[in-house]
Parts: sequence; structure tokens; C-alpha cells
Amino acid sequence: AGRWVANTAEMIKISKTDSVLDGQHRLLAVIKSNQTVAFHVATQVDDKVFSVLDTGAVRNASDSFIVQGIKNGSHIPSVISTYKNLGEGPALFKSKPLTNKQLIEKYFEKPDMYQEAIRNTYTWYTQFMKVLPISHIGGFHLFFNDINPSKSIEFMNQLCSGVDIKNNVITLLRNALIRDKIALRKMNTTYKFALIIKAWNAFRKNETPKRLEFSVEKDLFPKAI
Repeated sequence: AGRWVANTAEMIKISKTDSVLDGQHRLLAVIKSNQTVAFHVATQVDDKVFSVLDTGAVRNASDSFIVQGIKNGSHIPSVISTYKNLGEGPALFKSKPLTNKQLIEKYFEKPDMYQEAIRNTYTWYTQFMKVLPISHIGGFHLFFNDINPSKSIEFMNQLCSGVDIKNNVITLLRNALIRDKIALRKMNTTYKFALIIKAWNAFRKNETPKRLEFSVEKDLFPKAI
């Protein structure tokens, strides 16, 4: 429509690895409009700055991970977020989300741990027919892994595959989650997370409750053991 304004001092930013860090949408608009537009361009920008550009607007955490060249970057940020929130206990549903920069910093604290976790998570996600999102499977695996690594693997294997289940509480949890997947009225997150933790606690104590229940109004949010 010819409504371009030149010299806005907003530069197109090109990284040292020739990625467009800032200006993708403007450049796409130029292509679609078939117009010639003058821009200021900054080159040789460090790739790391991408994590703090427009973090409240267009770019999400996955974008930041991908531009950093982090393998499985599409899903690791949501796994880290769930893992971090679960570690905050009862305050997890009120916690402030991590920024893209904070998520990347968290990742580089233990990159091998997150890569191994996401590989397991992809397997479980497929086995469980996508009943639980990747963020929940990976987040809970890492959360339980901090308590007991071998038991975390055992619990998630049985829950997601439905094979060789040793404790009926896992069957109760599987059935509840599958019902929720196809239900019109979904469980709220507090209720769902409480059921998972209660099932984990029963699994750890080798208890076999006949029912798996939680009251959001009456019960204290369970603490994983």
C-alpha cells in the first residue's frame, strides 16, 4: 500500500552464522509486496542475543532454542518449564514463567541431562498415544528423576507403555488420563498433576489404593516422595 516509513532506526540484524535474528517479518513483507525498501542492517551479531529480542511479542522459547542450534529445541523449553514449576511445590501454578534467556541458561546448566530426557520423552509420548503432552511427560520424568532416577524410568515406562505394570495405582492413573483425553470437560492442571504425584507416591511406597482421588477444594497438594 506504499505506507513504508524509512529510517526508523530499527535494524535488520544478521548473526555471525548468517541467521536473521531480527527483521524476518519486515523482509517477508518486502518479498510479498515486491517493493524495494531501504533498511539499516547490522551484521556479525552474536547468535545469543536472539533469546532476548522481542521476547514478549513474536518469538517463543522454541525459536530461541532453535536459533542457538540446540537439538530438539522445539520441545525442550516446555519440558524445562514444567520441571522447574514442579520443583516449586504448591506454588507451581502461581510461578512466574521463565524468560527465553532464563530457559536457555537452565538448559546449558545440564544439556546432556535434558537431551537424554527428551529422547525418553519422545518414546513415552508415542507409546502413550499422545495422551499426555511432551511437556508433562518430560517435566515429571525429570522431577521424579531428582528423587530416584531408576524409579522415575520404571514409573514412566509402565505409565506410558501400559506394559508390565507392577502396581495397580499406575493402571488407575492411566485410565484416568485416557478418560480425560477423550472427555469434553477436561481435568484442570492442579487436579491432573496431583493425581500423577499421588500415583507416584503410592508406587514408591508399594501401596495399592482402590481409588485415585484428589479434591482441589479440600486436599493439600501432595508432595512427591
